[in-house]
Amino acid sequence: MNWKHVREHYMRAEVRKEIAEYCAGKWVAIHCEERDNGVRPMIRYWSRGRPLTMRCEDDIDRIFERFSSMRPRAFYATAHIYGRLVSVENLESRENIIRSSPTWDIDSRNGDWRKVVRKAMEILEALEKHGIVKSVFFKWSGRGAHVHVHPRTFSPDLLHRINPLDVAYSVTQYIACRIEPEVGVVVENKIDVQRVFTAPLSLHRSVDRVAVCVPPDELESFHVEWASPSGYKHFPHTWRRYEEGEGDELAERAYATVGPYLAGRARRRRKHKPLDQEILETFRRFKL
Repeated sequence: MNWKHVREHYMRAEVRKEIAEYCAGKWVAIHCEERDNGVRPMIRYWSRGRPLTMRCEDDIDRIFERFSSMRPRAFYATAHIYGRLVSVENLESRENIIRSSPTWDIDSRNGDWRKVVRKAMEILEALEKHGIVKSVFFKWSGRGAHVHVHPRTFSPDLLHRINPLDVAYSVTQYIACRIEPEVGVVVENKIDVQRVFTAPLSLHRSVDRVAVCVPPDELESFHVEWASPSGYKHFPHTWRRYEEGEGDELAERAYATVGPYLAGRARRRRKHKPLDQEILETFRRFKL
C-alpha cells in the first residue's frame, strides 16, 4: 500500500472508532514507515516523558500530524489499562495498572496461517474447559494471531487480591503450558510491563493486512483473506463482550501454579539496551 492508501484506511469511520475505543486507557505505540538506519521506528511518547495515549478519534489525526514526517502505519496498545497516564512515573508503578488482558501470541515459522488458526482453537478449547467462554476473542494481526481475554473478565475483588499484571501473566503462562507443541508454529506468553499488541483494524507494520477480530464460533470459517485491506471481514462486537468474574477461578488456579510476573525466574544478561533508553535515543535523533 502506498502512503495515500494508508491515510485513506485510517480515515474510515469504522477504523477510527475501533482503534480509539480499543486504545482508551492504554499505553499506545505506532510503527512508522520512514526508516532510520534501515529500521522502522516505533514511537511511544507524544514528547519527552509524556506517554502516547488516545482518548478519542481525533487523536488519530493528532498522531498523523505530529509524526507526519515518519509516516505512521500501525497502531498498538498495551495489554494493560492504567489508572493514570501522563508521565513516565505512571508507567513505572504496577499499582497504576488497574486491569490487564491475558494474551497468547501465535506465529507460524513457515507462513502457514492455517496452523496458527488451529493452535488458536486449541487455546480457546483450553479456556472453555476453565470456564472462559464469553470473554475471549481471536485477532489476526497480519502474519500471526493473538488470542485475548477481555480485561474485565476478572472481578474487582480478585484484582484487589492479585495484581492485574500477575493475573494476565500467570493465566497466559498456565494455558500456554497446556498447549501441545507443533512443528512450525509457536505459542508465546509475551505479557510484561510494556509489551504492546496490534489494535483492531490497524494495518500491519509491513504486510498489507488488517488486524481483524473473530469470535470463537466463527473461527473455523476464518480465511486469511478476511484481513485484506480492500475488503476485510471484522466482527466489532467480539473484543467488547465479556462476563465479569468468568475468569476468577482460572486466575486463582493459574496464580497458585505459576506465581507472579518474574517471580522465581532468573534474569538473563541483557543483550540490548533497555527499551526506554532506546526510545530516548530515538527522541534525540528525531528531535521529538
